[in-house]
Order: sequence, then structure tokens, then C-alpha cells
Amino acid sequence: MGDSLKDLLEAEKEAEAIVAKGEQERDRIVQKSLEDARDLEQQFLARLPEMQQSFLDKAEQRAEQTIAEMKLRYDERNKRLRELAKKHEREALDHAIDCIIERDASAP
Repeated sequence: MGDSLKDLLEAEKEAEAIVAKGEQERDRIVQKSLEDARDLEQQFLARLPEMQQSFLDKAEQRAEQTIAEMKLRYDERNKRLRELAKKHEREALDHAIDCIIERDASAP
């Protein structure tokens, strides 16, 4: 029985050593994971200005494109309005002259 008790105590010591080693390994893995997470966070924060600049550049390009499209539409509309004004200018003058002639003709 003495040997059995001795074997049990030895097995318990080995089990405790295995548990302690496992806990140390777990702590090492947790610590490594925390360091990796901090490193990734630092990398992300370091890239933030670059990502913001990229976003601003794209937004500026879209704004410039929109402005160019609006200017083109404005120019086309302005051209059509000028053409219509020119076309109707002669009609308006003819109508004004007819009104003046009618008024003069109907005057005593």
C-alpha cells in the first residue's frame, strides 16, 4: 500500500505539473493574442490617414465629375434657350410691328 500511495502522489505531482504547464501555455497564447491584436490595431490606426485620403480623393473625383456633367447640361440648355430666343425674336418683332400698324390704322 505504501508503494500505491507513493505512486498516487507521484501521479498527482505529474498531473499538477502538466496542469501548470498548460496554464503557462494558455497564458502565453493569451498574451501573444493580445500583442497581435494591439499590433493589428496599430497597423489599422497607421493606415487610417491613408484610407481617409483615399476616400476624400474619390469623393473629390465624383464631385468634379458631377460638376462637369452639370456644366455640360447647363451649356446645352443655355444653347437651346438662345436658339429659341433667336427663333422667336423675329416672330416677336413682326407681331409688335403688326400691333403698331393696326393701332395706327384704327386711329382716326
